[in-house]
Amino acid sequence: MAFLPKTLLQSFVVIVLMIYSFAASPAQGYEPDRDLGKHLEPYLPKNAEWALTVVDLETGKQVLETGNSPGERLVPASLMKLLITGAVLDYADQGGTVRKVVTVRKAASVKGKKRRKSRKKTYKVARHSVEIRNKRELFNILHDMNVHSRNATAQNLANSLGERRFGSPGTRAKGNKAVSSFLHSLDLPAEEAIVADGCGLTRENRITTNFIAHYLYRISKKPWFDIFRETLPRPGREGTVKRIGYTDERFRVKTGRLNDVFALAGYGVNASGRALSFAFIVNAKKGRVSDWRHSRGELLRLLAEGPPPQTDVVLQ
Repeated sequence: MAFLPKTLLQSFVVIVLMIYSFAASPAQGYEPDRDLGKHLEPYLPKNAEWALTVVDLETGKQVLETGNSPGERLVPASLMKLLITGAVLDYADQGGTVRKVVTVRKAASVKGKKRRKSRKKTYKVARHSVEIRNKRELFNILHDMNVHSRNATAQNLANSLGERRFGSPGTRAKGNKAVSSFLHSLDLPAEEAIVADGCGLTRENRITTNFIAHYLYRISKKPWFDIFRETLPRPGREGTVKRIGYTDERFRVKTGRLNDVFALAGYGVNASGRALSFAFIVNAKKGRVSDWRHSRGELLRLLAEGPPPQTDVVLQ
């Protein structure tokens, strides 16, 4: 009988150790002592403000937040186009329509003497807006906007959305209001985002990586998510990420780029095959031109493959 309590005690110790082991295990394969941040830092400019947030796409749980400015509102550059894309698709899903701006160029007539052949042609430019009539046309416009980061397209769509929701004429202020209203409907923390334009050219835009990563998660539950995802370019294949330095068909991402800003956000998978959304923003004064390429490609590799294995140093 004296043996039984000892056996029970040993079993209890084993169970406790197992529970502790599971509790200490990081979510979805990320190991706290092998934080992706320390592997990214060598690729970043000195004195940069930066943050990275990763969210599990199935559970909506944040599995990683790193950098020296987590929770800080940073300049997102063209990541703003992700917000415009979602706002437009959501409005279209409710039966609304937006307009696109069409530019028509016509050769100008020249009076008087006959023009010399060496002289360049001159054109009259006329711009007018037309209704986007079907989903395929809308997809093509959004896809071209995100793949090639068309600033004019993004701002025109935002203005058009503002006009449809708050009356003519369409203005930047109304576009900002329409996008902010859409974001509010997703129950995201409003204090973490400042919307100042639709294309991301102004540095008055401010947003946290936490906001964007969770925004992308909320979008993944929308009926039009597949369309949204397919508007984003594939790294190593097309558009602004064709030469990013990493190729993986499982990723769809959007870039952001200003003189002192570079960013990357979108969807992918981790080393365990778990689907994720992520947002990465770097605000770097006097950064090197080449920094953004190396760090963004390295980020995708780290997300998809995990950090390199640690090696033990043997002292002689």
